[in-house]
Amino acid sequence: MDKSAFRKEILAHRKAVYCATTDAAIINKFLESDLYEKAEWIMVYVSFGTEIYTHDFIEKALADGKHVVAPICNISDHTITLSEIKNFPEDLEEGHYGILEVRDDCLRIIDPKQLDLVMVPGCAFSHVGHRMGFGGGYYDRFLETINDDCITVALIRDDFIFDEIPMEAHDKSVDYMITEKCLTCCPIQEA
Repeated sequence: MDKSAFRKEILAHRKAVYCATTDAAIINKFLESDLYEKAEWIMVYVSFGTEIYTHDFIEKALADGKHVVAPICNISDHTITLSEIKNFPEDLEEGHYGILEVRDDCLRIIDPKQLDLVMVPGCAFSHVGHRMGFGGGYYDRFLETINDDCITVALIRDDFIFDEIPMEAHDKSVDYMITEKCLTCCPIQEA
Protein backbone atom coordinates (compact mmCIF):
# COMPACT_ATOMS: atom_id res chain seq x y z
CA MET A 1 0.00 0.00 0.00
CA ASP A 2 1.34 3.43 -0.83
CA LYS A 3 1.79 6.10 1.82
CA SER A 4 -1.21 8.23 0.82
CA ALA A 5 -3.64 5.29 0.77
CA PHE A 6 -2.28 3.98 4.09
CA ARG A 7 -2.66 7.42 5.72
CA LYS A 8 -6.23 7.74 4.45
CA GLU A 9 -7.14 4.30 5.80
CA ILE A 10 -5.52 5.01 9.19
CA LEU A 11 -7.28 8.36 9.61
CA ALA A 12 -10.67 6.80 8.79
CA HIS A 13 -10.02 4.02 11.32
CA ARG A 14 -8.88 6.53 13.94
CA LYS A 15 -12.11 8.49 13.53
CA ALA A 16 -14.17 5.30 13.88
CA VAL A 17 -12.48 4.12 17.10
CA TYR A 18 -11.76 7.42 18.84
CA CYS A 19 -12.09 7.14 22.63
CA ALA A 20 -11.49 10.01 25.09
CA THR A 21 -10.88 7.51 27.92
CA THR A 22 -7.98 5.99 25.99
CA ASP A 23 -6.51 9.45 25.39
CA ALA A 24 -6.69 10.23 29.11
CA ALA A 25 -4.91 6.96 29.96
CA ILE A 26 -2.09 7.80 27.52
CA ILE A 27 -1.71 11.32 28.90
CA ASN A 28 -1.64 9.94 32.47
CA LYS A 29 1.14 7.49 31.53
CA PHE A 30 3.14 10.42 30.20
CA LEU A 31 2.49 12.60 33.26
CA GLU A 32 3.68 9.75 35.53
CA SER A 33 6.91 9.28 33.55
CA ASP A 34 10.44 10.47 34.29
CA LEU A 35 10.44 12.02 30.82
CA TYR A 36 7.77 14.49 31.90
CA GLU A 37 9.24 14.97 35.37
CA LYS A 38 12.68 15.93 34.04
CA ALA A 39 11.56 18.13 31.13
CA GLU A 40 11.45 21.87 31.70
CA TRP A 41 10.76 23.06 28.13
CA ILE A 42 8.08 20.94 26.44
CA MET A 43 6.80 21.42 22.92
CA VAL A 44 3.26 20.10 22.66
CA TYR A 45 1.00 19.99 19.64
CA VAL A 46 -2.42 21.47 20.33
CA SER A 47 -4.67 18.53 19.50
CA PHE A 48 -7.16 18.73 16.68
CA GLY A 49 -9.85 16.28 15.59
CA THR A 50 -9.01 12.73 16.66
CA GLU A 51 -5.41 13.38 17.71
CA ILE A 52 -4.53 12.37 21.27
CA TYR A 53 -6.24 15.12 23.28
CA THR A 54 -3.60 17.47 24.71
CA HIS A 55 -5.64 20.42 26.02
CA ASP A 56 -5.87 19.10 29.61
CA PHE A 57 -2.17 18.18 29.45
CA ILE A 58 -1.27 21.76 28.52
CA GLU A 59 -3.20 23.13 31.50
CA LYS A 60 -1.56 20.59 33.84
CA ALA A 61 1.95 21.30 32.55
CA LEU A 62 1.43 25.05 32.99
CA ALA A 63 0.13 24.45 36.53
CA ASP A 64 3.24 22.33 37.21
CA GLY A 65 5.48 25.25 36.21
CA LYS A 66 6.69 23.75 32.93
CA HIS A 67 7.56 25.97 29.99
CA VAL A 68 4.95 24.91 27.42
CA VAL A 69 5.69 25.65 23.79
CA ALA A 70 3.28 25.34 20.86
CA PRO A 71 3.98 25.08 17.13
CA ILE A 72 2.82 27.62 14.58
CA CYS A 73 2.66 26.23 11.03
CA ASN A 74 4.16 28.42 8.33
CA ILE A 75 2.18 27.49 5.21
CA SER A 76 4.54 29.21 2.77
CA ASP A 77 7.53 26.95 3.45
CA HIS A 78 6.07 24.12 5.60
CA THR A 79 8.20 25.06 8.60
CA ILE A 80 7.28 25.50 12.27
CA THR A 81 7.82 28.55 14.47
CA LEU A 82 7.65 28.06 18.25
CA SER A 83 5.93 30.22 20.83
CA GLU A 84 5.71 29.74 24.57
CA ILE A 85 2.18 29.57 25.99
CA LYS A 86 1.53 31.34 29.30
CA ASN A 87 -2.28 31.12 29.42
CA PHE A 88 -4.33 28.33 27.92
CA PRO A 89 -6.57 28.61 25.97
CA GLU A 90 -6.55 32.42 26.14
CA ASP A 91 -3.25 32.77 24.22
CA LEU A 92 -4.62 30.79 21.27
CA GLU A 93 -6.93 31.24 18.30
CA GLU A 94 -7.87 29.13 15.31
CA GLY A 95 -5.08 29.15 12.76
CA HIS A 96 -4.11 27.17 9.69
CA TYR A 97 -6.02 23.93 9.07
CA GLY A 98 -8.43 24.93 11.88
CA ILE A 99 -5.77 24.12 14.51
CA LEU A 100 -5.40 26.36 17.56
CA GLU A 101 -2.22 28.45 17.35
CA VAL A 102 -0.74 31.23 19.47
CA ARG A 103 -2.31 34.61 18.72
CA ASP A 104 -0.05 37.28 17.21
CA ASP A 105 -0.41 39.50 20.28
CA CYS A 106 0.69 36.62 22.56
CA LEU A 107 3.77 35.50 20.61
CA ARG A 108 6.78 34.59 22.72
CA ILE A 109 9.13 33.12 20.11
CA ILE A 110 11.67 30.60 21.35
CA ASP A 111 14.58 28.80 19.75
CA PRO A 112 14.08 25.05 19.14
CA LYS A 113 17.43 24.49 20.87
CA GLN A 114 15.77 25.43 24.21
CA LEU A 115 13.52 22.37 24.13
CA ASP A 116 14.05 19.37 26.39
CA LEU A 117 11.18 17.34 24.96
CA VAL A 118 8.98 17.38 21.86
CA MET A 119 5.61 15.65 21.71
CA VAL A 120 5.39 14.51 18.10
CA PRO A 121 1.99 13.86 16.52
CA GLY A 122 1.47 11.17 13.90
CA CYS A 123 -1.09 9.02 12.11
CA ALA A 124 0.77 5.80 12.75
CA PHE A 125 4.06 4.53 14.14
CA SER A 126 6.07 1.34 13.80
CA HIS A 127 7.33 -0.72 16.72
CA VAL A 128 10.79 0.81 16.23
CA GLY A 129 9.54 4.41 16.34
CA HIS A 130 9.19 5.18 12.66
CA ARG A 131 6.52 7.82 12.15
CA MET A 132 3.93 8.59 9.53
CA GLY A 133 2.77 12.18 9.78
CA PHE A 134 -0.06 13.98 8.04
CA GLY A 135 1.70 14.64 4.75
CA GLY A 136 2.94 18.23 5.10
CA GLY A 137 6.49 17.45 6.25
CA TYR A 138 6.32 20.12 8.99
CA TYR A 139 7.64 17.90 11.79
CA ASP A 140 10.23 16.14 9.63
CA ARG A 141 11.74 19.57 8.84
CA PHE A 142 11.33 20.81 12.41
CA LEU A 143 13.01 17.81 14.05
CA GLU A 144 16.16 18.70 12.09
CA THR A 145 16.43 21.91 14.17
CA ILE A 146 16.38 20.52 17.73
CA ASN A 147 19.41 19.55 19.85
CA ASP A 148 20.58 15.94 19.77
CA ASP A 149 19.76 15.54 23.47
CA CYS A 150 16.17 16.76 23.05
CA ILE A 151 13.82 13.81 23.54
CA THR A 152 11.04 13.09 21.05
CA VAL A 153 7.92 11.35 22.32
CA ALA A 154 4.89 10.00 20.50
CA LEU A 155 1.62 9.62 22.34
CA ILE A 156 -0.22 6.98 20.34
CA ARG A 157 -3.05 4.51 20.77
CA ASP A 158 -1.70 0.96 20.87
CA ASP A 159 -3.67 -0.16 17.80
CA PHE A 160 -1.92 2.47 15.64
CA ILE A 161 1.50 0.88 16.08
CA PHE A 162 2.42 -1.47 13.23
CA ASP A 163 5.23 -3.85 12.34
CA GLU A 164 5.95 -1.68 9.30
CA ILE A 165 4.62 1.56 7.86
CA PRO A 166 5.40 3.23 4.52
CA MET A 167 8.53 5.36 5.03
CA GLU A 168 10.66 7.70 2.95
CA ALA A 169 14.27 8.72 3.55
CA HIS A 170 13.32 12.13 5.03
CA ASP A 171 10.79 10.71 7.55
CA LYS A 172 11.89 11.16 11.16
CA SER A 173 11.51 8.60 13.94
CA VAL A 174 10.79 9.22 17.64
CA ASP A 175 12.83 8.28 20.70
CA TYR A 176 9.90 7.08 22.83
CA MET A 177 6.28 6.03 22.44
CA ILE A 178 3.66 6.02 25.15
CA THR A 179 0.43 4.07 24.73
CA GLU A 180 -2.50 3.30 26.99
CA LYS A 181 -0.95 -0.14 27.60
CA CYS A 182 2.54 1.00 28.60
CA LEU A 183 3.19 1.03 32.31
CA THR A 184 6.40 2.95 31.64
CA CYS A 185 7.81 4.85 28.72
CA CYS A 186 8.75 2.58 25.85
CA PRO A 187 12.15 3.45 24.37
CA ILE A 188 12.36 2.74 20.68
CA GLN A 189 15.52 1.28 19.22
CA GLU A 190 16.42 2.18 15.65
CA ALA A 191 16.18 -0.80 13.33
